[in-house]
This record gives sequence, structure tokens and C-alpha cells, in this order.
Amino acid sequence: MMEDNEKGNPQLCSLYPPTMQGNGLIDMSSNMEWTDIEQHVKHVQIGGIYSPSDCTPRQHLAIIIPFRNREYQLKMLLRHLHPFLQRQKRSYRIFVVEQFGNGTFNKGLIMNVAFNHASKISAPVFNCFMFHDVDLIPENDYNVYECDQHGPRHLAPAVDELRYFLMYNDLIGGVLAVTKDQFMKANGWSNLYWGWGFEDDDMNHRLRHAGYRVSRPPNSIGRYKMIRHEKQVPASNSSSYTFAGGVLISLSWTVISFLHLVVHRFRI
Repeated sequence: MMEDNEKGNPQLCSLYPPTMQGNGLIDMSSNMEWTDIEQHVKHVQIGGIYSPSDCTPRQHLAIIIPFRNREYQLKMLLRHLHPFLQRQKRSYRIFVVEQFGNGTFNKGLIMNVAFNHASKISAPVFNCFMFHDVDLIPENDYNVYECDQHGPRHLAPAVDELRYFLMYNDLIGGVLAVTKDQFMKANGWSNLYWGWGFEDDDMNHRLRHAGYRVSRPPNSIGRYKMIRHEKQVPASNSSSYTFAGGVLISLSWTVISFLHLVVHRFRI
């Protein structure tokens, strides 16, 4: 948590502020443009930055969204995620990291790059990192976006496409919240999975190997709507888990571009 006197605000933001609404309606309009998103989203600084002005933030969140060829899903998510986080009085910055070119997608690798990129930002220093799938919209704002110092948090146990049930106990995909220490002890995401899938199960093994137990909100709170999309090619190397090939291995990347108001977006 932040110091109570940060920014001169004497009061720590409540874990459950009165601005929260519980279950909310999700607008699934298909004809939204980026200008519509920017008009709908309020109080956000350039680069997808927001911090409450009436209380001291509990944590500073880096929301990391791995992305490729899902522009509609990204617009839908940002339209809902910004107001969702603001009702929770969260201090946050949204990072969208996109793999450049047409090569095979490596979700773990680009999430590691985004973590390293966000970790180098000093104002604010992020103490909670949330890895968020682009196609999942939270339905209930009592699902608190915050890290637990005792262990990682899996915030998406109940997805509508899965009938709001957890598929299996080791599932951590969708939305995962970790502190910097937790992420480093797990050695980050594996860089070895090319294609879509399996990096989440690998991360679960890494976290367990590091001695952590993953916590979740109840299914009635951790509810998400999945934005439908075409199924992608499954990842290769799906049968083995490894604790090598993570963020502690030296990574190099080139930032291709930065884009607009509602998000800090870059290609690597």
C-alpha cells in the first residue's frame, strides 16, 4: 500500500469505495471508433494514466494487455476497463504490447518485455502488475484489481463462455495479478511457447515451484464476459514445463511506436 501522505492526501482510498456499483451492463456495440472511446473515457492522461484525486491510492497498477489483430476487442475492453478501475479508485496505467510483424505469436515473451518496460518507469513506481487478456471484460467492480503481498491473485475464475465455472483448479489464465517480487521469483513467463496457449499453465507451475498459492475471488464476483473471436493456432511445446526462458534471461527489444490517449501502446 502507499504512504498515507502521498500527494498530500491524508486518507487512504477505500478497498470498496462508494463509487462501486457491483454488476454492470456491458455495451457490446460493434461500431465503435477510437474517437468514441476517447470521448467515453474521462480523466485519463495521455498514455492511459489515471490516479484518484480525492484519496491516496492503495497501489500503483501496471495493467499489461498482450495484443495482436484484435482491434475490436481492445476498443471494447478499454471502453469498460477505464471506468471500472476509476470506480475502484485505482491508480493505474494501461500498457498494450503488440508483437510486430506476421511471425508466430509469443504471448509470454511480449508480456515479459512489457513487465521490464513498465518496471523501468519511476513515476510512479508500479508495485502491482496485472496481466489481462484483451477479450475479457470484468462484469462486477467488486472484483478488486489489487495485488496481495502473500501470493498471486487469479481474478477471472468465472467466464460466461465457460458457464461461469472454473475449468480446473490450476487455471490462472485471463487476468493475473502479481507483485514484482512474486513475478521475479517465478522467473517471469516462459518465452518458449510459440502460438496461442499453454503459457498460463506454465506460469502456474512456476508460481507453485516458487512456493506460492494462488487466491481467487468467489465466482459470483470474479465474473467476465468474453468478446468472441476466431480461435487461434495452439502453441507448440505444449507438453513440458520449464523454469528457464523467463524474464530473468536477458531480453532485448525495440519499441516501434507509441499511440494515443487512452492507452500506452507499443509494438516490439
